[in-house]
Amino acid sequence: MSLSFSGEVIRLLPEQGVVLKAYQEDLRKRIIAAKESGQSGALVARRYNVTVRTVERYWKRYVETDSVQPGRLGGYRTSKLAAHDGTLLRWIREKPDLTLVELQRRCAEELQVSVNALWYRLEKLSVSFKKNDARRRTRPA
Repeated sequence: MSLSFSGEVIRLLPEQGVVLKAYQEDLRKRIIAAKESGQSGALVARRYNVTVRTVERYWKRYVETDSVQPGRLGGYRTSKLAAHDGTLLRWIREKPDLTLVELQRRCAEELQVSVNALWYRLEKLSVSFKKNDARRRTRPA
């Protein structure tokens, strides 16, 4: 579900809350044109119902890149372990019963990478951990 007001598009994601999207390109072009005509950032911000900081960011991007296109929105962080996928898979192949704690320790010691999100990297590599049936059984009273 999407809403639109003041040139801003908002996409609603119930499982993640509200995610703001970039302002539309035509609004960005109008803001840049107003700044080029000599209007102050505060005046442009009031005129187009955006913050002064938004006007400043658009102007800076335009001056530096000669573009009004928005930058990339999210999803571009790479895992610190991405370069070590082969090593992780080799460790697991050599010792299939490694625990996450042991893997974290080895990452810190041997790869000099401190990783709290190891589980997500392993999931990305399609590595699964089987539950130990013996551990799940109830013990005699």
